[in-house]
Amino acid sequence: MTKAELRAAVAAKVANLSPTYCQEADSNICSQVIRSELYRNARTIFCYVGTSREINTMPLLRAAVRDGKALALPYCQSLGVMEARRVQNLSDLVTGKYNILAPKLECPVVEPEAFDLVIVPCCTANAKGQRLGYGGGFYDRYLTKVKCPTMLLCRRHILAEDIPMEPHDLTMDYLVTERGIVDCRQVRL
Repeated sequence: MTKAELRAAVAAKVANLSPTYCQEADSNICSQVIRSELYRNARTIFCYVGTSREINTMPLLRAAVRDGKALALPYCQSLGVMEARRVQNLSDLVTGKYNILAPKLECPVVEPEAFDLVIVPCCTANAKGQRLGYGGGFYDRYLTKVKCPTMLLCRRHILAEDIPMEPHDLTMDYLVTERGIVDCRQVRL
């Protein structure tokens, strides 16, 4: 299956998921992250604002602000190019490119090397830490500069065993579903 075919298949699955399942799964996923040692030990976190087809990360973002974490979110500059900008609270978010909530332009840039934990979106993923993004290449380019653990968030019902990988595609360290956290590095051994 090509990446485009897999994206279409996953989009169809997502469209058929019940709102109740999505809300419960997303809540459990955010709780798994917040309870994790990775989150507790992180001082500076890079996360994303979930769209309607992704995990609702708002509870996680609110927790990071409440817990005094330095929280940075993606700011898309142009096609395939993003940077991280620090938000003090969620009122620092505005509608950005691609109609996704993003930090205001005045929010300070945080360099990729400064993060203790990076939380990454995906269309689908698997226990090996392979992810299928949405085709823009934003994260694969950005994550080459990150020196900390990376964590994928994905609902269990849309996981894919086989994900087509290209040489530039990166694997992530951890996968979080509503059932728990998988150390993908161990699975790849």
